[in-house]
Amino acid sequence: MAKCKSVNCINTVEFNSDFCVDCYTRTKLNLLKGTDDEPVPMSQKYPKYYKSVEGMEEIDVYAVHHLFCIQDPSGAIQHASKKLLLSGARTGGKSAYDDIREARDTLTRWLQINKPD
Repeated sequence: MAKCKSVNCINTVEFNSDFCVDCYTRTKLNLLKGTDDEPVPMSQKYPKYYKSVEGMEEIDVYAVHHLFCIQDPSGAIQHASKKLLLSGARTGGKSAYDDIREARDTLTRWLQINKPD
């Protein structure tokens, strides 16, 4: 675990985060106030939805999965995500409809395997 990057904070942070929950919440509340003259960037309002790609010249589906820490031993979530992100565009000649249907089927299978007790 790493330490929070806020000044004088001694809390630890979750994986892939710069700030502890307390500092993050306090900062987020201040940022959300914003003004009409200075709107708050969406990446600051919703930081979990944005990841830095600084230093990367290009990015593929697998890098997106890595950046967002998609961890699924079965690979089903990654497979479905790839199908959705590239529906109808891959070399297999499948239509967007077919890719989206297969993504749904894959997620349905993931739900069956990971059903809570």
